[in-house]
Amino acid sequence: MKRLHLTAAGLALILTGCGGAAPDETAAPDGAGALALVGAQLIDATGAPPVADSVVVVRDGRIESAGPRDATPVPDGAETLDVSGKTIIPGLVNLHVHYREGPEEMERQFRSQLHYGVTTARSIGSDSPERVAHLLASAGRSDAPRTYTAGTGFSYPGGFNAAGRNAPTTEEEARELVRNQIALGVHFIKMWVNAVAEPGLKIPPEIRAAIIDEAIRNGAIPVAHIDDEADGRQLVEAGLRDFLHSTVLTFGPGAGVPVDDPAPSPEFIRMCLDSGAYFTPTLSIVQNRWHFAEHPELLDDPELRAAFGMYNPDALAGWDEPARRAEVVDDPGFEDRKAAFRQVQDFVKTMHDAGVAVALGNDAGTPNVPFGWGMHHEMELYVEAGLTPMDAIVAATATGAAQMPPVGEADYGTLEAGKVADLIVLNADPLADITNTLEIDRVMRLGEWVDRSGFVSAP
Repeated sequence: MKRLHLTAAGLALILTGCGGAAPDETAAPDGAGALALVGAQLIDATGAPPVADSVVVVRDGRIESAGPRDATPVPDGAETLDVSGKTIIPGLVNLHVHYREGPEEMERQFRSQLHYGVTTARSIGSDSPERVAHLLASAGRSDAPRTYTAGTGFSYPGGFNAAGRNAPTTEEEARELVRNQIALGVHFIKMWVNAVAEPGLKIPPEIRAAIIDEAIRNGAIPVAHIDDEADGRQLVEAGLRDFLHSTVLTFGPGAGVPVDDPAPSPEFIRMCLDSGAYFTPTLSIVQNRWHFAEHPELLDDPELRAAFGMYNPDALAGWDEPARRAEVVDDPGFEDRKAAFRQVQDFVKTMHDAGVAVALGNDAGTPNVPFGWGMHHEMELYVEAGLTPMDAIVAATATGAAQMPPVGEADYGTLEAGKVADLIVLNADPLADITNTLEIDRVMRLGEWVDRSGFVSAP
């Protein structure tokens, strides 16, 4: 027995000598490859209160841990960055974008978005096959936003925004055209359901229903641009859950003046709640038709000028002209236009207060909505509508992320352990003033800092 005991002891010593049980002094520390952001106010967009003094640990492109400093240790060996006095929010999610021109121009638009912290974008209805391919290829890059596309959208011959779009006249043709778009790899199928001056040119209900059904059958999400509650009801009944704009008349005949009964009905609100329908109201496309005429001082911002110049220098040049600005603000219908816009803001507040999900999108790429900057302005418009700054931040991050495919499974949009490290570090508190979201210190995409240098001087 003694001999057996000695043998076992000797074996244990041999194993220890070979490193079987002894600590490896050459092993990398636990925090190797990690970055800890220490001391900032954390707004994680989950709906939880802000954390005044936080630690956010990033490793391998994801959030490893995030929370109060006293409960979130910094791993040994991690790189640390003191961000005391700053605020961290998730990267912004823009659900209404229209990229312009070809890949070279789109790369400039990507740069503008990332400069302003827009790390996810949905291009919604104006993408050629070439643009679809570029968006799909770019989606996983750290130097581009995460991108989704609806390819080329749907209207009706002679209908709203029909030029260059799919314009089926039968249910069978509509289904075939939907399948053609899905074959390109698109994630959404978008239709414009709006009246035009000549009656009878809005997409008929049976074709809308066919588009919705074929999209869902083939794994895509149908989306509708609307400005009428009756259309909204029919679309919900047909299975659509994703709305752009509102039920307040905004486009086409009769638009631009206040309507008599702008509030969504209780019955429609209940339909939206029961079905899980949500809205991306897109306020900027309405208000920015005059906003720069009324507030030309905004154009003194060199970063805003650079954002304009990257996709539409002609619009910037127009707003620089005093005569052009005077033409807008002196128009006899100017106050009516502003009153109609306030009805759309009231819609946002009504739906939000009722519990209907309201995400954020701003029609970036339309003439007066610069890529990147416009998302911050859209948040400001939500706060003007009566939402809190926290509400606006959640709408611009978590709410939008939750609607992207696979719906409800996004691994971005909030700052929690396991989520992708898309975030913005701000120099000022957005809960004190929502315009402080423009006070950007740095932006992270997929765990890598975005190069924001040279933006103002970029061509």
